[in-house]
Amino acid sequence: MASNKSHGARRPYSSPAREASTRLTRQRIVNAAARLFVDAGYVATSVRSIAEAAEVAEKTVYLQFATKPAILTAVVRAAVVAPEPDVPVAQSHWFLDVLAESRLDRKIDLLAEAASALHERTGPVFAVAREASSVDLEVAALWSRGKRRHLSDMTVLAESFAEQGLIPRPLGVAWATELLYVLLGPENWSLIRRELGHTERHYRDWLRSTLKQALRPVSPLT
Repeated sequence: MASNKSHGARRPYSSPAREASTRLTRQRIVNAAARLFVDAGYVATSVRSIAEAAEVAEKTVYLQFATKPAILTAVVRAAVVAPEPDVPVAQSHWFLDVLAESRLDRKIDLLAEAASALHERTGPVFAVAREASSVDLEVAALWSRGKRRHLSDMTVLAESFAEQGLIPRPLGVAWATELLYVLLGPENWSLIRRELGHTERHYRDWLRSTLKQALRPVSPLT
């Protein structure tokens, strides 16, 4: 008599405790990699050194991340979305608050505060990614995607300025997009904070005053 038992492939074992342990291990690897990438640089940091810093086996790292660029991708993503895990920048609370604000000075104040906090969190790992993009094609693709996403986010912001009548005439959305893309880019943060050695407050005040000056309504000539 034929057996009714199924001989199909076994389903992988899963449990909340096991999944939580996997998430914690992954986070330890990401945290360790972030420290090493920033302190020693991308090229000088090996997967083995990341495993040692995370206190896991090298095989465990490869079970979570197939390549070193994949680890860097996770490091960058973790820095960008914190403190709202898995929420893209354009859907984060601070971004939505800036979009909703229709008073020019207040809108710029909110934007400068949020952008400064974002760069303080992401600036060091962005510098690693920018440097690594010149020696690693996979990281170069990551950097390129990030720049396109930044442009898309700045376009959304510029459109909100336009819809609320906050862009000086005869300038328009394209001009405002370029303004925001350049001023809020990681390069300016790096120049002011890392190369010139100014404080976070100095960068925030510079960004706020520069945006207000650029977006100030133009008085008609008399």
